Order: sequence, then C-alpha cells, then structure tokens
Amino acid sequence: MRDGRVLIAGGVGPGWTLLSSAELFDPTRGRAERVASMSVPRESHVAVTLNDGRVLIAGGHSRRRAAMRLYTSAEVYDPALQRFTRTGDMRIRRHKHDAVRAVDGRVLITGGADERDDQGAYRSTEWYDPRTGVFSMGPVLTRARYKHERSSLRMQNGDILIAGGAAEPEVLEAKTNRFRAIRAGTPLAGQFSAAARLPNGRALITGGYGNGEGPRALAWEYVP
Repeated sequence: MRDGRVLIAGGVGPGWTLLSSAELFDPTRGRAERVASMSVPRESHVAVTLNDGRVLIAGGHSRRRAAMRLYTSAEVYDPALQRFTRTGDMRIRRHKHDAVRAVDGRVLITGGADERDDQGAYRSTEWYDPRTGVFSMGPVLTRARYKHERSSLRMQNGDILIAGGAAEPEVLEAKTNRFRAIRAGTPLAGQFSAAARLPNGRALITGGYGNGEGPRALAWEYVP
C-alpha cells in the first residue's frame, strides 16, 4: 500500500480451507496484524491499490472442484477504517484473472476463466471506476488469457502491457483504447510468468509454464 505496509487477503489455509481473513504486514516492525475480514472467502482473486490508497479486491472463487463457486463480487479495503466494504459487481464472474491501474485511476480487469480453466479462458475485459464503484465492459483482448496475475504493467507512455496468460503479449494503446498483439520471436510460457518494468522504460518477462510445455527458464524483454 502507499504507506509501505502489505495487505494480505484471502487465499488457502490448512486443509485447503479457503480464507476470508486479512492482515497487514508492517515491514518496519517485521510483523503482521489481523484486520477485519472480507465479506466472503476468496482464492485466485486480484488486488489493486487505488489512487486514494484504498485497495480493490475483485473476483476469485470459493470451494473446490465440483463445488467451486466463482464470484462477480468485489470489495474495497479502506486502510483508515481497516475494513472491507462491498462495491459494485463485475459484469462477468471470473478467477485467475489480472488487474492493473490505468493513468486515469480506473482499474482494468483482464481475462481469467470460468470453472473449466483453459477451456473457459476469457478474452473479455472490464473497467472499474473508483469514483462510482461501477464496472463496465472494456475492449476485447486479442488472445484469451488466464493465470496471468501480476504480469500486467502500465508503461511510461500510459499504454498497458498484458504480458502473461498466452503465448504472445499485447498492449492496450492509451490513444485508441484498443489492444494490439505483439509478435514474440519465441512464444511466451504464458501462465504464472513474472513481469516488471525496467528503469529504461522497457519490461522484463520471465519464466512461467503453459502452451504445451512445462516450466521454462527463458526471459523476454519488451521494447515499447
């Protein structure tokens, strides 16, 4: 978060128990403390810090296998109150998606999947407007993507790089509000790769698995 603390919300506990609990880790003290819980247990959700310091939590699922329940619901954590409040619902229930904050403060939700995972991966996106608490449909991705959390980056020119979830990255151009595919010389692994902006304005994409292959040691550099 903006003050350097880290919000940990939901996930999986002992015995595959899905959690609604949350805590704050303070790196200056080296300890975590409990805060109020989310409204529901969540796994495979996304969290994005908003411009005002609050944190948006969106989507994910509860339960497992045949009993799995995907969410459209979202909630916002307020660090001043140390509690979560429900906000508007996403238009599509999704898990294993990604989210990134745009220059104007809105949050872009991308891809994800339904209960079928790779057979139900999405090309759809949504915008969340923190001023209204409402989700609206966004532009369509060039490729279906899932399992790409934390691999989407806002670049220096305002474009948004979607670096994971498929064999090719793509960019949402700020000027046109459309996605443009980027042809990679060597296909990306796709699922669970890591991505980070570099000081020179480029981006580094590393590792992951997918596209018919196991874990990979390759790295890619994106040049805007």
